[in-house]
Amino acid sequence: MDTNYDPQKIEAKWQKRWEEQKLFDADFAPGRKKYYVLEMLPYPSGDIHMGHVRNYSIGDALARYMSMKGLNVLHPIGWDSFGLPAENAAIKNQRPPAEFTFAYFDRMRRQLKRLGVSYDWRRELATCDPEYYRWNQWFFLKMLERGLAYRKKSRVNWCPACGTVLANEQVVNGCCWRHEETPVVERELVVVADESARPLRKPSPAWLRVRMPSGARQVRVPNRSQDHRRSSAFCAVRKPEHPKQPPPARCQRPDQKTRSGAGRSALLRHPEILQFTIQLS
Repeated sequence: MDTNYDPQKIEAKWQKRWEEQKLFDADFAPGRKKYYVLEMLPYPSGDIHMGHVRNYSIGDALARYMSMKGLNVLHPIGWDSFGLPAENAAIKNQRPPAEFTFAYFDRMRRQLKRLGVSYDWRRELATCDPEYYRWNQWFFLKMLERGLAYRKKSRVNWCPACGTVLANEQVVNGCCWRHEETPVVERELVVVADESARPLRKPSPAWLRVRMPSGARQVRVPNRSQDHRRSSAFCAVRKPEHPKQPPPARCQRPDQKTRSGAGRSALLRHPEILQFTIQLS
């Protein structure tokens, strides 16, 4: 008996067996108690590293434990691919964002599968997929209909290196979690950042008219660059339990002036705010 552990041989053997037996597929099973496990989705902006391994090993252990107890465990995976980390990575690598992002889906998927995490890969998703973010749009419109969306100024955590805002959790010892030597500063961001965004009060040939996937409702956003065929809009809604506060929010297209992403990103950073990034094409 060989007492040496050969990961290349042993892990590949059992991962193949798990896949053949569809061990981690979560199907409808009447009578079995359901259990849902979800870790934060990775940014498709680099390789899987030890930080990912630490995070996903914890979720994997929980999912396997619950499955061994007889529960019907749903353990999906996907890609947090609709934001500035993915866009900045594409800019850094001098590749079109769509091309770079989808290439890294394949690259990181191979790496995650090599770890043998108990994902149901049939349920893989990407947040940049219209079939995914259309529900964010639907949710925002429902909040807007009920007067729960609004717009305001707010102080945010700003990373000069990223050219965007950071959540409180992304500030480590006063510095950016991605740029450990870059101090994070607080600044107040204004929704309308420059004069070119102001033709909101009159018709203009530079408007983009977009039909929301969730229904017949249309959204109009200013097209600052005549050759820019795709547009993004950032929307924020206040959590339902917070007192309503008028006026209703508008979707405001981000600044497209700088390649670094400065000014393109944040509208709001506030504890009781839910933020949504909506791609309009």
